[in-house]
Amino acid sequence: MKTLIFCYILPAIWFFFINATQAQPPVKVINGVIFVGNSSLEKNGKMYAMFIDSLDKKLKANVNDTTSLFYRALFYLQYNSFVVNPDLSTNRATNKLLLARKMADRADSLKMHNFNLKVLRAQIFKELANRYAPIETWRFNDQQLADRKKKFEYFKNLANQHYAQLAEVDKSNAWDYQKLKIKDY
Repeated sequence: MKTLIFCYILPAIWFFFINATQAQPPVKVINGVIFVGNSSLEKNGKMYAMFIDSLDKKLKANVNDTTSLFYRALFYLQYNSFVVNPDLSTNRATNKLLLARKMADRADSLKMHNFNLKVLRAQIFKELANRYAPIETWRFNDQQLADRKKKFEYFKNLANQHYAQLAEVDKSNAWDYQKLKIKDY
């Protein structure tokens, strides 16, 4: 009986414990879109709050920690996707996306070679292009519309370039990346 416990039950409990405790939340790329965990930050917001606080502390201590930069940028992107009011006249979401872009670019400049970082950067550029898309034009004057159009074109081109690179690198999912490219409005 003791042999049964030590050979089968104890390793099963140990295996479950190892899989249940993770230092980093799982990251998934599905159809060319990157998600944290089960793709719902609203449900897991409390669970990830401590992780976000820990990332902020790590980034204050070491601004060159590429893993922390990647995860913090990913959480800013998730924040934009699930929490932010999509009102284009506010800069709350745009500022968080610009901060995510800065962090992802910093991780890239520090030579972080990670496929998920490439997907994250493309998705951030796409979200920024969507923030400046020529919709709800009645809210803005002519100068604001011209500025928004320049920013839209800039981020659209960056997103499309990154998705083209991803299609070359990940040929098995090239169709997904081609579908994610931004078309003209």
